[in-house]
Amino acid sequence: MGVDQDQSMELQKLADVKLIITDRAGEVRNVTAQSGDVLMQVLREHVDLTLGTCGGAISCGTCLVTLSPQWLASLPAASDDEAEMLEALDAGAFSRLSCQLAVDAAADGMEATIAPEE
Repeated sequence: MGVDQDQSMELQKLADVKLIITDRAGEVRNVTAQSGDVLMQVLREHVDLTLGTCGGAISCGTCLVTLSPQWLASLPAASDDEAEMLEALDAGAFSRLSCQLAVDAAADGMEATIAPEE
């Protein structure tokens, strides 16, 4: 028994994750991602192509974002490599590297601010 078109559309809606992104110019954008997407790729596609110059290798810090405290608390802890990079960047307590964050249904409504360029 297959999935009919209405069920397929409903499943697609469930996979959509709405994000509220503030870009480097301070403009707020509502972005739709898919569950399973890497946040850095979503930001590159919809907001800023210059993010993540290392391609997600945790070596540049250009994909740094600040998250609202409620969302940060719901995420898995940073890996040792990410924590070291955050420390090297002197990032704030609510900062993460977007290349290390997968979007899922729990992120629906998440607010993130792209860090200013240094």
